[in-house]
Amino acid sequence: MVSTSRYGYQIVYLVIVCLALALAAQDKSSKAKKVQESDDFDTNLYQSFHTPDKRKISIYNNFLTPSSFYMLRRYLFNIGQWEVTLNNYNNGSDFKEDSPDHILWKIYPDPQFIENIKVGQKLLRAVKHFSGHDNYHIYHVAAKLIARSEIPVSSIDAPASEGDISAIIYLITKWKKNDYGDILFYDDNKEITCAVHPLMFRMIMFDSSIEHLYKPPSVDHDGPMIAVQVKLTQSSDKVKQAVEAWKVRSQARANERNTRLNDVAPLSTARVIDVEKHITRRYVGKNGKKIYVLDDLYTPQELQNLRRLIEYKRYDHDGNFDEGSDGVSWAATFTLQDFVDSNLWNIHQQVVRHVGSRQSYFPYDISCNMIKCNDKTRVHDDCAQVADQWTMVTYLNPNWTAQMGGETAYFERNSDDNHYITEVRPRYGRSVIFQSTIYHSARPPSNDFDGLRYTFSVKMAEDESQARLNRLSEDYSIYAGNVEMRDSVARIGKRLGNARTEQMILGMLFGEDAPVVESSSKSGQDDEEDEDMTEDGPPSSSSQQSSEQPPAIDIDTEEMDSYRNPHRRMSDISNPVEARKREKLISTIDKYRDNAQVIAKLQNSLEENMMKSYLRVADQLKKYL
Repeated sequence: MVSTSRYGYQIVYLVIVCLALALAAQDKSSKAKKVQESDDFDTNLYQSFHTPDKRKISIYNNFLTPSSFYMLRRYLFNIGQWEVTLNNYNNGSDFKEDSPDHILWKIYPDPQFIENIKVGQKLLRAVKHFSGHDNYHIYHVAAKLIARSEIPVSSIDAPASEGDISAIIYLITKWKKNDYGDILFYDDNKEITCAVHPLMFRMIMFDSSIEHLYKPPSVDHDGPMIAVQVKLTQSSDKVKQAVEAWKVRSQARANERNTRLNDVAPLSTARVIDVEKHITRRYVGKNGKKIYVLDDLYTPQELQNLRRLIEYKRYDHDGNFDEGSDGVSWAATFTLQDFVDSNLWNIHQQVVRHVGSRQSYFPYDISCNMIKCNDKTRVHDDCAQVADQWTMVTYLNPNWTAQMGGETAYFERNSDDNHYITEVRPRYGRSVIFQSTIYHSARPPSNDFDGLRYTFSVKMAEDESQARLNRLSEDYSIYAGNVEMRDSVARIGKRLGNARTEQMILGMLFGEDAPVVESSSKSGQDDEEDEDMTEDGPPSSSSQQSSEQPPAIDIDTEEMDSYRNPHRRMSDISNPVEARKREKLISTIDKYRDNAQVIAKLQNSLEENMMKSYLRVADQLKKYL
């Protein structure tokens, strides 16, 4: 199965394609009526409240149009800077100093950029309407994701003496009366001055010294509550200091994210492992499928370095789960070549060769998964049932106890009247390797554990060509989605203020049940500069795929052919240039299907172009923000 973040991207991809087709059809119709966006603060002021000492809170409805809402939300999610705000993933109460509200996941965009876009400029005008004063500037911006498992605390944004003003813009779509997620505002006696219900296009503006509390969504509401909070001040010194602090922070995180797996586990430290010595438990299902538990495979330094790297990875959020997904909401992926070039692959390779039936296993999906106590994970398998794949999971929480739960459960089959093969409890540094066709589920930690259960996971296919084809096909769905998104943003941008376009966007937004957050990259070029992802000829014979033959098994030929050739099911794409590239790519793969070197070049090239495509989407969005 594909990772949850990749599946979620396919959902958004389909929505975007529908929007693109609708916009294309509009091109052929008569010119639609233009709607000029205006402030209308008096009209859109829903209600104002005051604390006993006259500090104000005002609620503005319809603060954003559908198109400006869409552009802002897509930009924030596309830049992929979601951060865990905990100091210690094992302690859900130990938050960093810059997260006094104890909200776990945040994005910190550039405050100068936000001030200069349309939404930022409208906020500056709204401040004047709210306070009667101008000369305010944005000094802090944070997008916040509040899941049902969160336990936020009340906080203030600035002391009353500083005269700052804050604004909260909701980035949610459908929200019902029983979904909770209110924001409470308190007076100095901790009495509630007002409560504000989430509403699409709604903005709240208030004195930054008013204590407020984000309430999580209801237990039966699947998606999170998402809002962007903006702080404004009249102090030029405060703005200058905040902007410089943002630059330092941003650069520090970029430096950490540039760290490679080979930096935390260099190949120079490669060692031969007595795998059998590390196996502490074995399990075999009734169908003969195997599970092995291994302890102390890694050195303490390797584990510490891996944990540090994971803290700074780019995380994707996914709230779209089909029946076959794993139900994990937060995942970070690693580039395939980065993993292969590290000693971590050397360790995994020795283990899988020891327990598996062949020497040619090769990785394709490398990720870190994070789970909280109230997450709802699902039973799933990791690949087609005809495959000979293995998955290896390493637990990374120190001081984990049996009481904390978080077991990995393994099942004989995928049905309601199921039977366990076993459950494996997490221990720091423990690994479990199992055949990927086994149905399994990562259980959430117990309710009294308020931190994050996190693991390092590697999926390995039969050989390098198969592994890289699996990765290439999954990456292509993201690449195609980014191309479609960029093109649809361009179409929307050209029609800003068009009444029919606004209506279509509104319909699309209400059709999205949960937002999807994508990771980003640091480089990007125009599509015309994409490297060609095809090869004109075979490599030298020395780099041909291993001649080792897999063991003979009785399988359905059609199902095996489908599994071996995932590239033939790659997402369609409406962009004519990209559609031709897709067909050429499929043709080239068919020609060199079992040539590992050619497939490696194709996969690495597509992965690079996929990463570049994120920034192209962000650049396109910037034009219309």
